[in-house]
Amino acid sequence: MNKITEYIDSFIDFDNKQLEEICKQEEKRNDIRPSIGLETGRFLGLLIRSMQAKKVMEFGTCLGYSTIWIAQALRETGGRLISIEYDKGLYETTKKNVELAGLSNIVDLRLGDASKIINEVEGPFDIILQDSDKALYVPMLEKCIELTCKNGLIIADDVLFKPMGIPEIFSTPMDEYVKEVFSDNRLYTTILPIGDGVAISTKLCD
Repeated sequence: MNKITEYIDSFIDFDNKQLEEICKQEEKRNDIRPSIGLETGRFLGLLIRSMQAKKVMEFGTCLGYSTIWIAQALRETGGRLISIEYDKGLYETTKKNVELAGLSNIVDLRLGDASKIINEVEGPFDIILQDSDKALYVPMLEKCIELTCKNGLIIADDVLFKPMGIPEIFSTPMDEYVKEVFSDNRLYTTILPIGDGVAISTKLCD
């Protein structure tokens, strides 16, 4: 798999030069979770462009890596991103990185608890990216479905934690989330084995 990943990555360029800088920032820190990664970032950019998405929301920014991949694509589609981060330090770093990327006019960055802010936003959204605290994935799912437009997408990162052998405190909530989205008849779901696993669910009906 490493050779396959290396081959794929050799073709992928960063959509914004600040993304490369964020990768350097990430290498120097041991207090954050890894970002969504190059392949997943490119995948999000492709989805937004192909759908001509205009309204996207993400939960969890880390250093702004996913935020910039999404916002760069939305600049081309004329869309906007609501991005929510719980940690104040990460919020400030994301804000700075978004500014340096020249995307502040695309991103509505909010500081707070994703499980609370989700009840304050107005949908519908074309895409919702769930990358917040793993324990929140299942409790937030119903509201995510409600806020997603018909034929819109709910995308969840890190869904392959269980087969990867990640500790149960993190992997069990992800396993529960996967079971929920595959069993919900309002959704049509698959998993892509990129990064730490990405579940993509399309909403079939209102």
